[in-house]
Order: sequence, then C-alpha cells, then structure tokens
Amino acid sequence: MMNKNKDKSRKALFEKLKDKGVFWSYAKDISFEDAGDPLLCEYTLKYGDFEDLKTLFLLYDENQLKKVWEERLTEDKRFIKLNLFLARVFWKMDIESSYFKRKRNARFEKFRLLAS
Repeated sequence: MMNKNKDKSRKALFEKLKDKGVFWSYAKDISFEDAGDPLLCEYTLKYGDFEDLKTLFLLYDENQLKKVWEERLTEDKRFIKLNLFLARVFWKMDIESSYFKRKRNARFEKFRLLAS
C-alpha cells in the first residue's frame, strides 16, 4: 500500500510542477509515465521550491536523488548557487562554490563540439 501512495504522490508532484511550467521544454501533454523518475527528480531539484524539494526527499531515496544530482546538475555552471545550497542543506556537505567551478562543464563541452 505504501508504494501505491508514493506513486500517487510522485504523480501529484509531477502534475504540480507541470502546471507551473517546469517541463517547458517537453510536450504539453507529457505524463509522469513518459517522463519517469529521473526527469522528475532532476527538474524538481533544479526548479522546485523548498516545499517541492522536501516532498521529493520524502518520496525518493536520498542516495537515488544524490546520484541524479551528481550526474545531471553538478557540472552545469548555471546552477552553482543551487548546487551549493543542495549540497549543504540536503546532503550536509561541507564544501564551497569552488568545488562546482572546478568540475568539467559537460553542457559547455557539448555546445563547443557542435560549434566546431
């Protein structure tokens, strides 16, 4: 029964964020089933408010969220302040913004390769 409640809550969080326009780069009729857990986690970490983040951490395993964060957000220089906040508040990491500035910027590298 607990899984069913979590699934329902995940879908509700997805719909809430969709109504806010968070998934602007996807089709307007995208569903939670189409998007999947990793996309919901990534976009909630990027664009959710504090209540959304608290909900996310109730619905997903902390290690699963950290993996999504490390794979999809930490290298993106646009989110240095957000990454610092997430690292300190949710993962209790004692780091400075320079940690993220030193990371390879995968997004920038993709654009550089496309331009050449």
